[in-house]
Amino acid sequence: MKKGKRGLRLSRDLRRKQIVEAALTIIANKGVSSLTTASIARKVGISESNLYRHFNSKDEIFQDAVEKIREGLLQNINAVSAMTDADANERLRMLFVFHLDYIEKNKGIPRLIFSEEVHIGNRKLKDRLLSVINLYSAKLESFVKEGQEKGLIKKDIECHAISLMFIGMIQILTMKWSLSGFSFPLVDEGKKLWMNFEKCLMEK
Repeated sequence: MKKGKRGLRLSRDLRRKQIVEAALTIIANKGVSSLTTASIARKVGISESNLYRHFNSKDEIFQDAVEKIREGLLQNINAVSAMTDADANERLRMLFVFHLDYIEKNKGIPRLIFSEEVHIGNRKLKDRLLSVINLYSAKLESFVKEGQEKGLIKKDIECHAISLMFIGMIQILTMKWSLSGFSFPLVDEGKKLWMNFEKCLMEK
C-alpha cells in the first residue's frame, strides 16, 4: 500500500514537472501573453480539467517555474563549489558559463522573468524570485571575497558591486538574445564578454 502511494506521488510530481516544462516551451515560442491552461494541457496531452487536478491556476504554474529556476541555479552553484582545485576567478567564470548554458537550454525562462506577470503581477511570485536572486548574489559574493583574500580580485571593488555586475551582464545579454529571437549562441557571446570583464576584475 505504501509503495502504491509513493508511486502515485511520484507520478503526480512528474506530471507537474511536465506541465511546467510545457508552459515554459509555450512561453519561449509565443510569449507569456499567449499562455493559457488550455494550450498547456494540449502540449502535455491531457485535458484541461486534468491539468486543474495538479494546479489551481497559471500563477501556481509560474511559481513552480520559479522553483525550477531556483533548483537549476543552486545546482550550478553546488557544481562550482565542488571544484576544489579551481581558484575563485575560475569558479566565477564557470558559474557565468553554467548560468548562460542553463538559460540557453530553457528559453522560456528569460521571457517569464522579464514579463509583466513577474514584475507587476502576483506579489508572491515577485517575492519568490527576489529571494532566489538574493540567495544567488550571496553565494557570488562569497566567491568574490575568497578571490580578494587570495589576491586574485581587486579589493577596491565591493563584493556586492561585482555580484550585481555579474548578474547584470547575464541579464542584458539574455535580454538581447531573447529580443533577437535567440539568433546567436548565448554561451559563446557570454565567454567573449567574460574575457573583458575579467580584465577589469583581476588584480595585476
